[in-house]
Amino acid sequence: MARFYAQICTVVFLIVTIGGFFVGNAVTVAHGHAVGNVDGMQLHLTYVRDVLDLVLLAAFAYVGFLANRRIGRFVTGAAGVVLLILAVVGFLYVDTTRGSRSILDLHFTLAINIFDLMVGVLAILAALGTVENEGPTSIIRPESS
Repeated sequence: MARFYAQICTVVFLIVTIGGFFVGNAVTVAHGHAVGNVDGMQLHLTYVRDVLDLVLLAAFAYVGFLANRRIGRFVTGAAGVVLLILAVVGFLYVDTTRGSRSILDLHFTLAINIFDLMVGVLAILAALGTVENEGPTSIIRPESS
């Protein structure tokens, strides 16, 4: 389960990471609003968040395409915990429209917090739902000799 979920997250974080580098940095304020947004949605993306997304992309790509089940379960669960912590901190320390509230140059807008919460919880559930051994053989899937 963790492998399949990690493959989906690899695609999602690839899009988020590439998009994040193109939308700019929320540290810059223009016309009273922080930059780093997509259309009307306030994301306040920063280069620190882009690097964090790049690290998560690498972790999910490793799990999705290279890691065995045991390591994949652990890495997916750890990534889920990191995202869940970011979501909780984000809900407690919400950013303003000017982008004036950040922790370690990470801005926590509502859209980012909901994304982190959903992806984090699903990653933890996928890690918990991963079976580490192949299980018993069956008629449908006979043991290969």
